[in-house]
Order: sequence, then C-alpha cells, then structure tokens
Amino acid sequence: GGNGSSPPKPTFPYTWVSEAQLDLNARYLVKGLIEPGSFNLIFGPSGSGKSFFTADLAQHIATGQSWRGKKVNQALVVYIASEAGASIIKRFIAWRDNRIGESAECIPLAVITRSPNLIGGTDGEKLKEQLAYMQDEAKLPVGWVVFDTLSRAIPGGDENNAEDMTQVIGHADDLRETFKCSTGFVHHSGKDVTAGARGHSSLFAAADLVIRVSDRLGVVEKVRDGVSGETFPFSLEPVDLGTDADGDDVTSCLLSHEGTSMPTKPNLKGIGKNQRLVLEYLRPLIRETGVKNSGTSVIPAGVLVASFEALCDRMQPLYTGEVTPEGFD
Repeated sequence: GGNGSSPPKPTFPYTWVSEAQLDLNARYLVKGLIEPGSFNLIFGPSGSGKSFFTADLAQHIATGQSWRGKKVNQALVVYIASEAGASIIKRFIAWRDNRIGESAECIPLAVITRSPNLIGGTDGEKLKEQLAYMQDEAKLPVGWVVFDTLSRAIPGGDENNAEDMTQVIGHADDLRETFKCSTGFVHHSGKDVTAGARGHSSLFAAADLVIRVSDRLGVVEKVRDGVSGETFPFSLEPVDLGTDADGDDVTSCLLSHEGTSMPTKPNLKGIGKNQRLVLEYLRPLIRETGVKNSGTSVIPAGVLVASFEALCDRMQPLYTGEVTPEGFD
C-alpha cells in the first residue's frame, strides 16, 4: 500500500529461470551416488551387514578416501547409532586402528549413541544446535547425518503410518536446508527382502538414493542421477581388539570391498515363481564359481557366467522329478 511498508519476505525459496546458474562445483559426497543435500535409504534384513556397509560409506566420506573408485569429498559425518548404541564404537575403533593407523589424529566422524526422537517434541531443534556445535569443533561443514536405524529415531511412532513418515522426511529436509548436508537412514526390511523396505511408500518415494543390502551385497535400487543396478559386494573379517578384564578376546569385524560394481539388477517384475527361484540360486553360484566370459553374440565379454549343470546340481533337491533344461519353461 501507500504507507511505505515493504512487502513480506517470501517464505519459500524460489529461483527465476532466467537467472538460474548451474553449480558445477556442488560438493557431492560420493560422486554419482550421494549428491549434496540428498535423502538416502539403506535397507536390508537383520544381520545382512547393512550397518557395516553404511559405516564404511561414512568412514570414506569422513576421510575423503575414494569409495570403490568413486571420488569422495571429505566432510564431517555424524553417525546416530541408536540401534547398536555404544557397541558400534567398537567397530569404528577396529576400523581406525587397523585401516587408518597413525594418521588418525583428527577424523571428522562422530558417533551419537542416543537417537533424537523425530516425531513431535523439540529433539529436532536440539539436534540442529548440536550439529552446529560439532561443525565448529571439527572446523568442517557437516556432510552426512546417518540415523541407524529409522525405527529407533521414531520411538512410539509407526513406520507404516504416512503421518509419522512425513514428520521424519520433514526433519530430514530441515537438516538438509539448514546445513546443505545429506541424510542417511538405515532401515530394516522384512524377512522377504524382495518386497522392499518395510514401512510407508512415502519413504521410498522421498529417497534420492536407495541401496538394498542382503547376503553381503549392496544393490542400488534407485538413484537420482547415477546408474541403478550397480552392485557392491563386501565381506566381513573378524579382528581382535585385545582382551578384557576376564582375559577374553574382544573382537569386531572389518569390512572389505570385493569385486567390481556393475549393473546386474534384473527386472523381476512379471516373472514367475520358478524363475525367481532360479535367480535366487544363480546369484550365489555366480559369486562363488563365476568365470569371465570371453564374449558371444548374446553375452558381452567380461560378464561372469556359471555352468547350467552346476545350477541343476544345486537346485536338484528342490525338485522330485528329473531337472532338464525343458523343465525351466
């Protein structure tokens, strides 16, 4: 109006396309995988190694070491280990003492052993205050905030409830806006890993990156601008950390990368029960016995192949009748 007051400041950020600039130097965390300000979901059944897998990513981001050939920008990582609590510190010590050694004076990786509650209350605000404090301490911007696990971050909440999940996603968005950081949620899947992550579909929809971990294998199920279907095999090796007061060994595990990553995810939509079964048996067979193929008119060179006879041998106990190639229609 004519009273000289300025119009209210807009609530929502906006950009005029005529003035938009492409930020070619936006600091990805893991190139082609974890982009700046992204929402990441890493899920799998209990005991699949998903926490080890996530911690391995966290360790590489905090030290700035390239991860499986992908470039990494170093950033402060805050790992909220509400599921394993203090016992997860043991894993990080095992990694530090065995993999980092003398250069471990200052690693910008911190573990919070009690989760803020992301439903209702003021924990979200308190977490932001603490992250700002930790940034000052580390003298490095926070890059990745990991919640392990999602269900522990919503005590009393329900991961199948759209409203509760919307609150969680809202908190993640808030962190990303405040710190320009990415968030990672470690999440249990049900027994049937092919059915996807447990919980409300809004979670999967909101995610920029989804990695499924099962049987010591990470598979990229969804990624905004990279290659979905990439696979990341790993193994866990026991390691001794010393002895306790009773003279018993204190042990943990170290994660080792195995093999190369390549898109291998078959499209399982619309395939029958028997075909799924064959795939289920074929994957470990290829992992254990696969040999690089020199190339045919149908199979490109370098693809791992296993023999049909070996597959029949493995699957024989499932079928009472004779298993022949014709039996796999």
